[in-house]
Amino acid sequence: MELYINNDWTECYGNSYVAETIAWSENGNHATIYAQGATAEEAEAKLEGALRELKLIPQTSMKEDR
Repeated sequence: MELYINNDWTECYGNSYVAETIAWSENGNHATIYAQGATAEEAEAKLEGALRELKLIPQTSMKEDR
């Protein structure tokens, strides 16, 4: 499985921000995972937390890995 996270995908819809990521497998299956927050930073933090909970990213911060 591959996971693609792009901060450029964090967009404002109405009064909230949405951060998105896409996961896909070798079999052609894919899923979009998103989180919503009052600010772009909150949405991204919620997304990172959810991905850690699902064990899709390590416990270290993604921002430190860049």
